[in-house]
Amino acid sequence: MKNRNGVVTPLKRAEAEVTAGGKGETVLADAKAMSVSFGNLEVVKQVDLSVRKGEVVAIIGPSGSGKSTFLRCFNYLQPPTSGTLTINGEVVVNAGKTPTNSDLLKLRRKIGMCFQSFNLFPHLTAVENIDLAQVSALGRSKRDARARSMELLKRVGLESKADTKPARCSGGQQQRIAIARALALDPEMMLFDEPTSALDPELGHEVLAVMRELANSGMTMIVVTHEMRFAENVADRIMFMADGKAVELGEPRQVLRSPVNERTQKFLSMVFDR
Repeated sequence: MKNRNGVVTPLKRAEAEVTAGGKGETVLADAKAMSVSFGNLEVVKQVDLSVRKGEVVAIIGPSGSGKSTFLRCFNYLQPPTSGTLTINGEVVVNAGKTPTNSDLLKLRRKIGMCFQSFNLFPHLTAVENIDLAQVSALGRSKRDARARSMELLKRVGLESKADTKPARCSGGQQQRIAIARALALDPEMMLFDEPTSALDPELGHEVLAVMRELANSGMTMIVVTHEMRFAENVADRIMFMADGKAVELGEPRQVLRSPVNERTQKFLSMVFDR
């Protein structure tokens, strides 16, 4: 059960896990002691994060805190210097072992990602961008891929833009097409790296609405974001990162309204006092 602020109350957590999108105690993704270094510079420092199936975790923090770098470790776009990542009980990323191309393909089918930039092919229409991912990565027939693409464009509210190229779409529409493309691979978890940072508030609202729908449908999500209202109302937990470390992790209202760590308090005071 959620209170009027959209926050799951502690006494009702078990009940909420049964009813809210199928969330429960099953851990889908488990990052242990994840670190990333570039030469002598350590940008992610021994970060742990377990994400339950159907859970939404928002990661907040100042620029340069290691949020995006940590997120990219989940699909090996950023190889960790140390640590492991387990998906459904199977170790899929181990800093001591380079995964094969086949292993990477399997991992990235399970974990979809949307970036700050949309990364759509400019010479393809919206529906063709979504088709391509399915045909090339999943081996779907063009007919089946097209049916799935149209279904997803309808889901993100862009069925009418199917035959439109990205340059003739707004930034918010392009980001929604990118989300549909990621969903076309039927991932078990979605990663979002500041998906609204390049958008004005009105267009960003369109993207956040799609993400809320995904969360309500039970999609497991990790979201690096500066959208505090989204983090408070949609996330099940919030992790605050600073200086490469996971400083605080808890339910949204606790982290945002009653932070324990002094570094979290300082960051949020600047955010809410603007």
